[in-house]
Amino acid sequence: MSTHSELTMRRRILTVLLMLAGALGCSEPASAADGGSWQPAPYTLGQGLYFPRQGLRIGGYTNLQYYDVQGRPSTLRFRDTSLFITKDIGTRWQLFSEVDAGDSLSLRGHSNAERSELDIERLYLDYHAGQAITFRFGKFLTPVGQWNLIHADPLTWTVSRPLSTSAAFARHASGVMAFGTVPLHGHDLDYWVFADDSKNLGIGREQDRAFSSFGADGSTRNNFRQALGGRLLYHMLDDRLSVGISYLDYTLQSPQQKFRLVGMDFGWSARYVNLTGEAVHRTSPDAGVPTQQGGFLEAAVPLWRQLYLVGRYERYRTSVSARVTTLRTFGLNYRPVPGIVLKIEHSEGNRDAQLAPTGWLASAAVLF
Repeated sequence: MSTHSELTMRRRILTVLLMLAGALGCSEPASAADGGSWQPAPYTLGQGLYFPRQGLRIGGYTNLQYYDVQGRPSTLRFRDTSLFITKDIGTRWQLFSEVDAGDSLSLRGHSNAERSELDIERLYLDYHAGQAITFRFGKFLTPVGQWNLIHADPLTWTVSRPLSTSAAFARHASGVMAFGTVPLHGHDLDYWVFADDSKNLGIGREQDRAFSSFGADGSTRNNFRQALGGRLLYHMLDDRLSVGISYLDYTLQSPQQKFRLVGMDFGWSARYVNLTGEAVHRTSPDAGVPTQQGGFLEAAVPLWRQLYLVGRYERYRTSVSARVTTLRTFGLNYRPVPGIVLKIEHSEGNRDAQLAPTGWLASAAVLF
């Protein structure tokens, strides 16, 4: 028998499909003589399938991941299969949706496809009000740091996700956001300002796990109840260097506690190295709630053509562990053709199997 939450989830997915169908219906109907109305543009892997006459782009990504970490059986699984649909509505409006089938197939000598999760990862409507400002309505990625905004496996250097990009805040928000780019002293300044009301506008499953690496404790969630925040990112040196700052004031769903978070991040690209780093500091006005803080520094060095050596060092103190968790990650990232990424890495924690288990991870991801 279906639970109430499952029925609610199915209704929300049906609503997404109806919205998309309605958006598609906004296009001019094709006449019988216009057989080329649905003629796609030439396809390039990683760029999606684009129908110019319809203003419609269909894409997504999938990734097959392998894990062999301490205390867990070796596992091969399809971690994410996400479908992107982007639809232009007139000249100023644009609809975007991402539906994700997480853990769609896991092989440990048998299939456990029944445990797969279908989720509305993102669903929003953009209004391009002007050259420097766009308004977004719906469910979107929380603008904190650089990693969370490019979280898809084909776009990141490593299989594992740093603790500072998920342990302290919700990865998604539901509400309204204004964002854009303005010139400042001869360089570009990107900005995001948003208000979240997930208590009343929540879309999809509440699955923003605090610790998302395989083998880590997945019971702690960071779903917003309500939140206000923003982010600034300043580009310098012909966009080779970017420096950002983020701020959040929010209440979590469970437990209903208030928090303030300040984050800083940077990215630097040179001929022989790419450096990125993020740090967050979370406090609560409630007495007795521990501070969370930490960050990481990551370097990617080209070895041969599209083969990179990747190393990351991170330290993080959470409210569920009395000590600082330290992680060292080394691996390879290979991009044989645009849209395909192969990764292998080894992460070593300070014996903290609850938050950051030690072991090997690998993935094969395709952006289509």
